Amino acid sequence: MEPKAGRPHPPSLTAGAGTIYNGPVIVTTLELSGRSIRLARPADPDRLLDDPVVLDWSRRDDYMPYWAYLWPAAFLLADAVAREHWPPAAADSRALLALEIGCGLGLGGLVALARGLYVLFTDYDRAPLEFVLRSAAENGFDPTRFAVRRLDWRVLPDERFWLILGADVIYEAPLVPLVANLLGTLLAPGGLGLIASPYRAAAHAFPAALASVGLACRAEPATSQTESGRSITGTVYRVTRRET
Repeated sequence: MEPKAGRPHPPSLTAGAGTIYNGPVIVTTLELSGRSIRLARPADPDRLLDDPVVLDWSRRDDYMPYWAYLWPAAFLLADAVAREHWPPAAADSRALLALEIGCGLGLGGLVALARGLYVLFTDYDRAPLEFVLRSAAENGFDPTRFAVRRLDWRVLPDERFWLILGADVIYEAPLVPLVANLLGTLLAPGGLGLIASPYRAAAHAFPAALASVGLACRAEPATSQTESGRSITGTVYRVTRRET
């Protein structure tokens, strides 16, 4: 389903490495805890698996275009964001910028925008950020309330964020210390991380990895539903700094 006539198209990203999806696009409306979100995504994500750029990037850096799929953990995170009681200041201050890591199609961050937060969407690839921009335009979100940026978790900026969001970003063991280090480096004092995960073996090491960088977490059972109504279960890790 193509965007409705009259909806503005966001500017294209021209800088930074990444893949390009040239296939058909669908825009669907998802209902999450009483909030409707229009989401743009590839209609044929599998076509990226044979893309020469993807194949070369995979050989060099073990890269796969997982961003092109809407994973169950995205629903877990989106529902958690929709249900959270955010402080009033979160919707009033540009300084309280939420960061979504490995955003993919950006469902969690889009719900945060719907809740009135300011959001910085980040991913390792450029292509998903194009889709986030398109989805934000589809929802009519104020472009002054969000931004997109490429982010390599191995090279972190000198910034702090009061809220860090992530969905299924610890699906393999080598990612666990990377994400823990990112949270330890970028999470502001008094800040909160919400990391959603299905039941994956790698995630069991996450609390210990967080403790090693001075962070604590509470693992909360989470449930949601896919757009087809299938039940999803998993965990949302609430990450905070350990008290000293």
